[in-house]
Amino acid sequence: MQLPSLQHLAAETARVARRFPLTLLCAFVLCGAGFYLIQRDTSAGPQENELSWLFPLLSAAGLGLPLTLALALMAERYGWRPGTHAVVQLGGLGLLGVWYALAPAEPNLIWVLRLVLLLLAAHLAVAAGPYLAELRGAADTPGFWRYNETLFLRILTAGLYSGVLFGGCALALLAIDNLFGVKLDGRWYGYLFVGLATVFNTWFFLAGVPASFAALEQPAPYPKGLKVFTQFVLLPLVVLYFAILYAYLGRILLTWTLPQGWVSVLVLALAVAGIFALLLIHPIRQAAENAWISTFARWFYRALFPLLGLLAVAIGTRISEYGITEERYFVLLLAGWLLGMAAYFLWRRGQGIIWIPASLGLLALLAAGGPWGAFAVAERSQLGQLRDLSQQFNLLQNGHLDGAAQRQPNLPFKARQRLSSVFEFFANRDALPRLQPLFAASLTPPDSMRNLPRQQQRLPRTDWKERPFTLTGYDRISRYATEKDSRESVQRVNFGTERSGDTNEVYDLGNGRYWINDINVYEYNGFAAAGKPVVWIPLADNSSFRLRVLRFGQQLVLEQRQGPGQWQQRLAVSPGALADSLATVHGRNPADYRVNLTTKNLTLRATSPTLTLQLYLNDLTREQRGDTVRYNYSARALLEVR
Repeated sequence: MQLPSLQHLAAETARVARRFPLTLLCAFVLCGAGFYLIQRDTSAGPQENELSWLFPLLSAAGLGLPLTLALALMAERYGWRPGTHAVVQLGGLGLLGVWYALAPAEPNLIWVLRLVLLLLAAHLAVAAGPYLAELRGAADTPGFWRYNETLFLRILTAGLYSGVLFGGCALALLAIDNLFGVKLDGRWYGYLFVGLATVFNTWFFLAGVPASFAALEQPAPYPKGLKVFTQFVLLPLVVLYFAILYAYLGRILLTWTLPQGWVSVLVLALAVAGIFALLLIHPIRQAAENAWISTFARWFYRALFPLLGLLAVAIGTRISEYGITEERYFVLLLAGWLLGMAAYFLWRRGQGIIWIPASLGLLALLAAGGPWGAFAVAERSQLGQLRDLSQQFNLLQNGHLDGAAQRQPNLPFKARQRLSSVFEFFANRDALPRLQPLFAASLTPPDSMRNLPRQQQRLPRTDWKERPFTLTGYDRISRYATEKDSRESVQRVNFGTERSGDTNEVYDLGNGRYWINDINVYEYNGFAAAGKPVVWIPLADNSSFRLRVLRFGQQLVLEQRQGPGQWQQRLAVSPGALADSLATVHGRNPADYRVNLTTKNLTLRATSPTLTLQLYLNDLTREQRGDTVRYNYSARALLEVR
């Protein structure tokens, strides 16, 4: 086999860039954002690290990869004119812009699930988009299956190449570091991973996307390895799942008990594995030596019906007790889809496989939003559960739940558990205001809390999630707890101050005095060499200071924020100078490594007309290797602002 020349590689690279420019642009955006996250200064304080654009940008670029690819392939397949293609691509970019504008800086569960649904729909659009015309066809064409086979194998190949390249290049960097003594920044490994996972992986995959749809319709040999994998790996697993589930179904009928909710997972896994296996061997189902495939397909779909009934009973029981959540919505949706697919393929005798990705993609898109979507339906169901529960046990007074525990102190355990489940549902989705009609006190956080930087909102926001429990007077009960657990459980609460890596336990003592409880400067954390801030000090008047270490820990400077990204040095202390002077007295390499001194000997002070900084060193180490001297220390400090 002749290796490709550099000219050929350059030509292929340019061809992919001309064919899929927007898809590659999305890959470069992901790569650039990843590089920025790796190299950014994580110790500059919450105000500078407030990356409100991060999730919107990453998610928009992630959605843009399959969306722009699907549109480009549809344009090639259907022969759209350049003007039409440009308008459609601009429309796709517009949708990504809308997502970027609407997406929150810090996503909750709803936004994460919505992103997953849209990603699924976009990827299925790549699989089915160029062949949507076959939805009206009487029989499958070879092109659709070979097109998706090519994409599937190319994804696996791209992942293999990217993984091997990363392992090899990472090992090369490690060898340079250890053999030649070249101290490489550890972030190079992150750059390497992000670059290969985004730009290289995408570019390599796109280079293998079929360029001629007509060529896909020509006869081609079926991969023997694929048949072996399906026949001797996937199908035996499907048979095993069938045996387990039908044995469980028989047990239920004999004991006349309700099925467990977990059985839904196994039924869905069985259905997915079976349909995937049948898709893999679809092109050879008509061959005389493969008559067993058609027989297996017919009995597979027929055997699904009783198991789908089992699934419906299991999920219906959970819904009747606890209402609909997004997870139960998806299970119901997939059960309905599987029922429709099973009936359809029995009617069409296995023809029309394009309906699998096309219908599933449409359902994923519809479930992502709207009043019929998973999130709106789940919220309405849970709100209805709360109303029913409140009326059943007379928890309302003047239409409100405030103080319900005082009116109904002996609420049954199951009712309290359901109440807790509903409160947690809305709290975890930042949707407590939806419960406002049932509460007299406000469930909306005050503006003073919502306007705080995200990192400073975390503790108050966590407390605010307890608001419904505080107002009603009922305790939180885990969904997994039993009534026996509730009777025997020990109630425990812990109170403490918020610990944050950005504030380093800064305490406001009042009258302009601030106590910094934990300052650590060690060479291994990179601060000493890079001159990075080690402490961020927010003041009561919304201004801020920071402590930054210079010259391998030799000096610690106090800087005041003057504006976005602008800091002015106000004071400086020199632990390095202190360590040097102590070393002249006690020696640079004493027999007893540890020299115990008084607090007075390890205290530094710097002052100005408006500021005073006192640094109390707990530990101070001077380390000299050749001509390089490094200083490692831990300390506490008192800052006085006049």
